[in-house]
Amino acid sequence: MEIIDISIVDNLHLFITKLNDVSKEGALIVVEGKRDVEALRTLGFNGDIFQLCQGGSIIKLVQMASKFNKAVLLFDLDREGRSLTKKSAEMLNKKQIPIDLFFRRELRSITLGRVRRIENLKKFGAYFDFKVNTHP
Repeated sequence: MEIIDISIVDNLHLFITKLNDVSKEGALIVVEGKRDVEALRTLGFNGDIFQLCQGGSIIKLVQMASKFNKAVLLFDLDREGRSLTKKSAEMLNKKQIPIDLFFRRELRSITLGRVRRIENLKKFGAYFDFKVNTHP
């Protein structure tokens, strides 16, 4: 059984709160796929999410993101995620759609580099549910 660092759980709670806040302010959250969506939902994120790699494309992303204030790119913290971030950012910038990379950088910092795939955040769900339920 993996030992979970409680400070990571606390910081993830703040991370999800901030992500929900920017979503309420009109941001579209962009992830790679279905398991990433499930992980974010497990942690309490309830805003709009666009899945780039499952039925989406960068062209569809640009169309969808144009209806929002900005696009928060939250791809995996690996080579493929960096590539998707670069390609998506270039296309969104060409269309003058603001992008936000804060959450991607913040996630690396919060998890001390231990979580490289968004879908792996799901493992914090049980701890996070407890935290959410004890702090209204």
